[in-house]
Amino acid sequence: MSYRVLITDEAMDDVFDLVKYIYVDLCNPGAANELYKNLNSEVNNMGDFPLKFADSGIKYRGYIIHKKTYQSYLLFYIINNKNQTVYVLRILKDIMNWRNIMQKTNIYHLSNYR
Repeated sequence: MSYRVLITDEAMDDVFDLVKYIYVDLCNPGAANELYKNLNSEVNNMGDFPLKFADSGIKYRGYIIHKKTYQSYLLFYIINNKNQTVYVLRILKDIMNWRNIMQKTNIYHLSNYR
């Protein structure tokens, strides 16, 4: 059974920041559009086999944060088996200090879904 996938505002902001950087700063609209399309596809497919991807070693409100790699990007998410939902928390570039960023991540609106 496939899980529903929800993306947090923080993860959406991450995607838009990454795409904007490629589009504006690197002046490569084609690559920016391709990245947006591919990340969207990766996120949408996360509900098919959510346990397939690695444990990041970080917990969020008692949930294990999983880490899916796509090219040079890391997609962080938690799984709520009770309501069969995957919550995408952040999408970061792999060269970023992701462990520090994830430990400081505070996604307030997820408390409404528990």
